[in-house]
Amino acid sequence: MKRAHFAAVAATVATFATVAGIAAGPAAMAATTSPAPSSGIPSSGTPSSGTRSPGTTDDTNGCPAGHLPAMIEGAPQSYHAGDARGAWIWHGKSGYALRVTHPQDGRVVAFTGSVTADAPIKVKGVQLEANDHYWFSTDHKTLYFSLSNRGYTDGVDFTASCASKVTFNVRADGALLSPDRVRLGVHAIAAPSDPFTVTRRK
Repeated sequence: MKRAHFAAVAATVATFATVAGIAAGPAAMAATTSPAPSSGIPSSGTPSSGTRSPGTTDDTNGCPAGHLPAMIEGAPQSYHAGDARGAWIWHGKSGYALRVTHPQDGRVVAFTGSVTADAPIKVKGVQLEANDHYWFSTDHKTLYFSLSNRGYTDGVDFTASCASKVTFNVRADGALLSPDRVRLGVHAIAAPSDPFTVTRRK
């Protein structure tokens, strides 16, 4: 990508950090210009549109930190590509999933945001295209994403090593999504807010 695009990415990281209350210092933002290492795993802050292994299973019943709220569990059967503009987020046996879509009206909607956990995050992209990217903070505890959606499905699957808290922040065309456009779990329940935090309970 061109240098101007990297500058825009760095500015976006700073904006996400402010919204989510995350410290994104110069080192984290500078890393957005680094090339991907030969191992195929993105370095901290490196934009990526490729597929990455989610790594360790984040099984609901296998985490010593406790259980997640029922409202986040299970994939929603009601989700379909081309639905009303929004995000669908859930947790399953293999970890978390985030999907975005909007009506197939010929427009492109830019979904951006972040996921912050109190444990390192491992991720893989789902149906990503050339203009879809994700990258990490230096400590890999914040995942940033920028998804250009044309009315189909874009998203990420990720694990967070049994994190006790995971905070989601989702925007569409620069504005925070209304909580009723962020749907959670098998029943597609509206999120309590945007941003919002999922907390494990013992």
